[in-house]
Amino acid sequence: MQIELDISGGLHACCHPGFAVGEKVLWEIARLRYPDGTTVYELNDHDTFSESGVPVASVHGTVADIHYIDHHYEPAIGDPGQLLPAGEPARITPTTSVPAGTDFNHELIHVTLELLDPNQLPQIFDWDPQLGGPPDPSVREDAARAQFELSSASVHLRELAEELAQRYGHVALVRSDGLGQISMLPRAAGAAEVHWRLDFSDVSTLLVLTVAGAEWTWPADAASIGQLEQIVDAVAAGRLEEQRQATGAGMVLAMSIELADGTTLTQRDTVQGFAGQDSFAVIGPLGDRLARSGAFIPWG
Repeated sequence: MQIELDISGGLHACCHPGFAVGEKVLWEIARLRYPDGTTVYELNDHDTFSESGVPVASVHGTVADIHYIDHHYEPAIGDPGQLLPAGEPARITPTTSVPAGTDFNHELIHVTLELLDPNQLPQIFDWDPQLGGPPDPSVREDAARAQFELSSASVHLRELAEELAQRYGHVALVRSDGLGQISMLPRAAGAAEVHWRLDFSDVSTLLVLTVAGAEWTWPADAASIGQLEQIVDAVAAGRLEEQRQATGAGMVLAMSIELADGTTLTQRDTVQGFAGQDSFAVIGPLGDRLARSGAFIPWG
């Protein structure tokens, strides 16, 4: 009997040993039946299922086939730190062996396993996907859309997105959605990106602005929305810079944007290091900021 299962690349990168086609393995798995009747097999990574009461069992098998599966993702509009499926077909790559987890960089490992004894399989557990993760993305989007339509910011943000798309569409890729969120990606290398989104998680709606990795947060009121246009104009003209200053084991990054009326907006982030070490690694937006120079060129 053969079964198929997907192994998360992120979890494999944590601590899984390597394996290869033809190799005998002993894996602890769960057998889940979804509401539509589909039955899937999942590895019990980090005791996730056993801690939730789902039956698991150790099964002996021979690896019969392996494929890597990598989906295409793109930054969410208004939020460059969140990656969403791009809607393109997944890239499927056959392989005969999988290295140990260190430095592993594939999204999923699809494995066909030839069971030595099907009687080792655990009992089927009726699984509700809502128990294992956040609500369906479409549900979250519908809720956010309803909140946006009820907010006083909706009309102003829509009008601003249309105006900026007309003004800068020839020098930047402008992506916007129906939730008042926008991403402005300049075509010139070395120019700064601008993104903003609404955050409904607090009692009052917040406006979150990201410029070249630096993040500002303001109330989503008329004054803040009015200032957005000035900020985009300043960034497009290249009137911003980032400076850094060492502070003991850490470093302070200061992003300054000079508006047309002479006002300067400054945002500071502190990168903490480790005492006694001359250098340390930083990944993510702060790492990107550390890796570049502090000057930006105009969009045009």
